[in-house]
Amino acid sequence: MRATETRPRSSAGIGRAAIGGAAAALWAFGPVLPAHAVGAGGFVPPSGCESFATVQNRACSVSVMWRCEVAPEGDFWEANFSFEGLESIVAYDRDYQWLDAAYSWDSSREAFAPPAVDPISRGDLLETGIDTFDFTMHRVTPDRRYDIRVVGADMLTGITATIDGYMLDEVKTRLEIIDADGVVEYASKGTQYYSRDLGLFFYGPEEVTGPEGDVSTYDDRPADIILPGEPGFGDTEPLYGCNLQDAAFTPAAPGPAQKEMTDDQL
Repeated sequence: MRATETRPRSSAGIGRAAIGGAAAALWAFGPVLPAHAVGAGGFVPPSGCESFATVQNRACSVSVMWRCEVAPEGDFWEANFSFEGLESIVAYDRDYQWLDAAYSWDSSREAFAPPAVDPISRGDLLETGIDTFDFTMHRVTPDRRYDIRVVGADMLTGITATIDGYMLDEVKTRLEIIDADGVVEYASKGTQYYSRDLGLFFYGPEEVTGPEGDVSTYDDRPADIILPGEPGFGDTEPLYGCNLQDAAFTPAAPGPAQKEMTDDQL
């Protein structure tokens, strides 16, 4: 499962001052931080690292992925950009377990706190059709340090979609982020897509419930999947949906709970 973002993606309220204020959290990635990550233009990976994919998404965002020689085999990083610039950097292991994340809008950072009760396992998802997870991340904000529990499940639906020439598996997702006091501060359910050819997850439509019970819907599915040598590879300026923010973010009234997909796992 691709890491969810605990603030609205592509929010018009995120200013460049906030991005600048996140520098300390982002620089904490040290030698794996891209040499030129902030602002529009070409993405330059750090020394000893190589970019391998750029994804233009439909909700005014673009993602760039890279790998580094110093990292364990299969680990990779992902930088996400909006029209305002850099929004987040997330690190994953070879099985898509979230390892580390830094977010620009609130200058926060989250680090995986092993051992996990049930780590994310792409292998389990592909082998059995379902993957449950339950793990802890340690979150640091400018004024607070605390643990959050991430609980949820992914399930293959058996449905595929073709986007930019790639056949993608549809994955139903459900996730809760629970703070140190046991309060659910973020909950989401929706769809992601997985490419067996590329070994990558992509965002899709999802419904997000905030701590006050407010419900919003997003759809940031990919529009262009760009590999090395193809036009647009490494570009960090979003191309789609930037003048139609409402197409990406739609407030919705809370509705009746949907039927659980299987054994309350999703």
